[in-house]
Amino acid sequence: MYKGENMKDTEIKDILDYEFLSSLDISKDNKKLVYKKTKANYKENKYDTNFWIYDLTSKENFQVTDDNKASISCFNQNSNLVYKKESNDDEDIFFIKKDSGVGQKYFSIKKDVSMLRHLRDDLYLIKAKDKKSKEAKEEEKENSYFKEINELPFYLNGAGFIKYEDSALYFYDKAKDKVELILNLDAKDRLSFVDINDNFDKLLLFKANYSPNSVMELREDLLLYDIESKKLSKLIEKEFSFYTSRFIEDKIIFVGTNMKKGGVNEDSFIYSCDYEGSYKKISPDDFDMAFGNSIGTDARFGSTKTFAVKDNRLYFLVTEYEKSKLYSINLAGEIREEISSEVEDFALGTNDIYYFSISSNSLCELKEKSTGDILVENKIATWVCPIESFDFTSNGDKLGGYVILPKDFDENKKYPTILSVHGGPKTEFSDIFHHEHQVFANAGYIIIYTNPHGSSGRGVKFSDIRGKYGEVDFYDLMNFADLALEKYPQIDKDRMAIYGGSYGGFMTNWAIGHTDRFKAACSQRSISNWLSFYGVSDIGYYFAPDQTGANMWDNLEKVWEKSPLKHAKNVKTPTLFIHSDEDYRCPLEQGIQMYERIKENGVDTKMYIFHGENHELSRSGRPKGRIKRLTEIKAWFDKYLKDEDKKA
Repeated sequence: MYKGENMKDTEIKDILDYEFLSSLDISKDNKKLVYKKTKANYKENKYDTNFWIYDLTSKENFQVTDDNKASISCFNQNSNLVYKKESNDDEDIFFIKKDSGVGQKYFSIKKDVSMLRHLRDDLYLIKAKDKKSKEAKEEEKENSYFKEINELPFYLNGAGFIKYEDSALYFYDKAKDKVELILNLDAKDRLSFVDINDNFDKLLLFKANYSPNSVMELREDLLLYDIESKKLSKLIEKEFSFYTSRFIEDKIIFVGTNMKKGGVNEDSFIYSCDYEGSYKKISPDDFDMAFGNSIGTDARFGSTKTFAVKDNRLYFLVTEYEKSKLYSINLAGEIREEISSEVEDFALGTNDIYYFSISSNSLCELKEKSTGDILVENKIATWVCPIESFDFTSNGDKLGGYVILPKDFDENKKYPTILSVHGGPKTEFSDIFHHEHQVFANAGYIIIYTNPHGSSGRGVKFSDIRGKYGEVDFYDLMNFADLALEKYPQIDKDRMAIYGGSYGGFMTNWAIGHTDRFKAACSQRSISNWLSFYGVSDIGYYFAPDQTGANMWDNLEKVWEKSPLKHAKNVKTPTLFIHSDEDYRCPLEQGIQMYERIKENGVDTKMYIFHGENHELSRSGRPKGRIKRLTEIKAWFDKYLKDEDKKA
């Protein structure tokens, strides 16, 4: 609900009270659902995560663990939850939660286990590494003063500097307490496990490819491993970048893109493949979808699934326009829409589908498809300002614009207004709950946003803005702002701001170099200089030339022309910069360059650098950093868009 008696404003600190649900799974008997519940722990500046179970028979919802460190789990043959409880120098310890009582120790494995999957009876599939010896740990600590780099990429956002380590796949027999090696995943081979078939005698794997000089390529190999014969076959070599691959019946189904039409951001299609590597596309040509849920919000936390197989159908999430939908497909290419909107995660029962859903006034709630009932409610307890929308035409396409009106909105008043730009660019905004948008609206701002060309959900042609950054997308945004001013005369055109992160940071940097219409700006985790981005971002060496449509070695001027830094000499807009020093996607120097140029312009500017945070600060950064970030953004906008109100 949007309104209610005695409801307090949505404030910055409310994010500390939110309960984030994720990692949904269902038991073998279809009677229990397990999920993780995560809450911020401000005092210790971390997140606490525990397992919860929803009993579909009794309708009870109860907590399973209380140690705040839930990690991996699965249901066994008796539909009891098995979960990793502890990891020490010698072993990983797993507990079991039966129908009553507290969890009990179930088994332990003398390895670092990162994946646990129940197969049948007492048999499990695990992925694990050997425990490090005391000597190995001491050597690692002794050598921590340097990094050896000989590959590209050499670090990844959120993971840090890459250190490939050997691991392996094993069968674990609980009855015999026996671990049996299936396949070594040697670090040098760059193999990753994808799926195991119903007979448990074949594996699907992806293999990353590298140039002779250790530069990672964008297309992978699809491999088939026969467990009994120990034969590894290469089915498809360097043709696709894969999303997933699964066994269905006596064939393989996979989702992938060859990147020939839309570059690295191209949407994928669905293919069937036999065990000899012969494949064909089974999804229709016009089924041009963005796989996964790419709708942006700061109100989710934790992992979710995009793909699952049941009854010889591949179930998958897509972003279609401003909706996250669940579809399924069989080997004949027959597609079925399963759930039409707001799907965050899902679990496939025998006769029903259970899923998490975020709405305009709730965080993830557990829902049942057949009845539409909410099984676990997770409503926002504070005032949620209404979100209105309107359609408009820009660059020849129909787009949707969103407007959040402030609390106690008075149509006879003028309001400071913030244009919010999403990241990506191949993501999008919708009308689901977004905490920081609501914070600003509750504080008396109108918030406006749209999904310009380059966004996801509308097919390859719409999302492909290679070489056109700052052109079609910038026009869309300014066109939308002009139309919002016409439709909402309450917007004060003299008190408008722009802000965003990642691509939204790029566009903020670009906008303030090309227009003076904004009285303030906030650029976060941004790109400012495609030339240096090429050499410092974890994806820069392929993303920069792909998205600018030029290689700086052959067309330096075009790459520089598309860089906001080139136009920073024109900036007159007071701008706040926010960046993290472990952001390896849009590294810190990108924000610093823009900050320094604007400082030289004599324009008021400030920068906050968050230590130990990465590109995900606004979404999964540590609680204190998230609170500080939003506090300073609000203070900056209040200073430039509201101080006149205080003086009046």
